[in-house]
Amino acid sequence: MSVAPVFSKGRDLDATVEVLRPWLAARLGVDDVTLGELTYPTGAGVSNETILLEARSAGRVDDLVLRIGPRPEHQMFLDPRFRMQYDLLAALRRNGSVRVPETLWFEDDAALLGQPFFVMRRMRGRVPVSMPVYNKTGWLTEATPAQRRTLWESAMHQFAAIHMMPVDEVGFVDLAELGSTGPEQQLTYWNRFAAWALEDEAPDAVRTLFEWLAANRPAEPVPGLSWGDARIGNMMFGDDFEVVGVMDWEQASLAGPMADLGWWLHFDEIHSSFQGVPRLDGLGTRQETIDLWEELTGRRVENLLWHEVFACVKTALLGLHTRRSMRLPLAGRSERGPYLERAYRLLDLDPEELS
Repeated sequence: MSVAPVFSKGRDLDATVEVLRPWLAARLGVDDVTLGELTYPTGAGVSNETILLEARSAGRVDDLVLRIGPRPEHQMFLDPRFRMQYDLLAALRRNGSVRVPETLWFEDDAALLGQPFFVMRRMRGRVPVSMPVYNKTGWLTEATPAQRRTLWESAMHQFAAIHMMPVDEVGFVDLAELGSTGPEQQLTYWNRFAAWALEDEAPDAVRTLFEWLAANRPAEPVPGLSWGDARIGNMMFGDDFEVVGVMDWEQASLAGPMADLGWWLHFDEIHSSFQGVPRLDGLGTRQETIDLWEELTGRRVENLLWHEVFACVKTALLGLHTRRSMRLPLAGRSERGPYLERAYRLLDLDPEELS
């Protein structure tokens, strides 16, 4: 059976404890804090360093999560926008419609742990991790179809709640310097990402797809908050299969809800039929997802092909960046990765041209 990976980032956890103890004590208003063993979550923490800890002080116990900004050698995104993540979680928590962890403190001083960091309360539950894929192994495969249906419907309600979030409460996530609309901003950002991450090693297919995206950019996109990494693998569920919390907001923007729907459907396909793995009974089909999203949000689906193709390009670039940062060759199979291949199929292009 495959085991979910742990992304430790090579940190000295004993030294981290010595820094955190007085820092946490000051914020909790106590003389001293005892910290339990610091651990990493399994199957999570690729882009940001995430550490789980227990703090005991003055007769109380706090289950906490320490989130540390990525060091340059572990930087997944062109701009990690680390403070934005904290502010967005706080805004969502204040609004109350989207279930997110409670943020507690943000620390700008990188001298303490090497990077800025923040602390939030730990949520308890289970996550349908992508490595190994939840449709093939893990706790979700052991659930009943009815339980999986409850999970999917709860996930869709939270997904829709994100897209009902008032824009004026999250305006700080906007990337106005990159363009006047969400799609324009995203195209600018990801073109810059490709140049930063791959330099002159981007496959020809990426350039071809960027040209198509630029030529077919939606003229009047629906504005709104976009989660950015919209998938059930970034949600935590309780024993009742209801959503406990929505996580991982690094890619949040005002690209609009269609960006999220395209990404959600893209990963649903990649994590099931595109790998030759049947979708678990009870999880919604593509059409059920579209229909329920429209019902819950009161919006109509528009320009879905464009957003799905863009989702393919973005995930392909992230995969290629990871391979390059690990000093693996980019030639050969990486040119025919599942994301670029899916984009070509969506556009009725010949995937053999990727070879």
